Amino acid sequence: MNNNRKLLDSLENFRKAFDKLDAALKIPRNRELVLEGTVQRFETVVELVWKTLKRGLKFEGIHPKTPRETMKKGFSTGWLSDEIVWQELLDNRNSSSHEYLDESFLDEYYDDIVRFHTPIKELLEFLEVRFKGENCA
Repeated sequence: MNNNRKLLDSLENFRKAFDKLDAALKIPRNRELVLEGTVQRFETVVELVWKTLKRGLKFEGIHPKTPRETMKKGFSTGWLSDEIVWQELLDNRNSSSHEYLDESFLDEYYDDIVRFHTPIKELLEFLEVRFKGENCA
């Protein structure tokens, strides 16, 4: 599979995962399974954020290797803004597997997911506009 197809597939998966997260955030969070399901959907989105961003950068000739390096390159290209938010997103994702069973963590983490929702949506829409047209087909 060529890099263009991988990027388009990644964008499609990112969109699907984001839409599922978006739907989860519309459900009242008063049940443990809603919290846990939303966290799981968010973790999937975060993985797709950095992998899709990495593929987009690669399409442009930039080759980051790690999630942090991918985010740094995203800032240097101007594709990302508010570096603190994106670093927190990675930090929170890395800590979630260690604190996952702590109920107070889930409530706080859910609040963070709500806060990260808009920047993730903006990145997704930017990447879709940039790469779903003739540039990547």
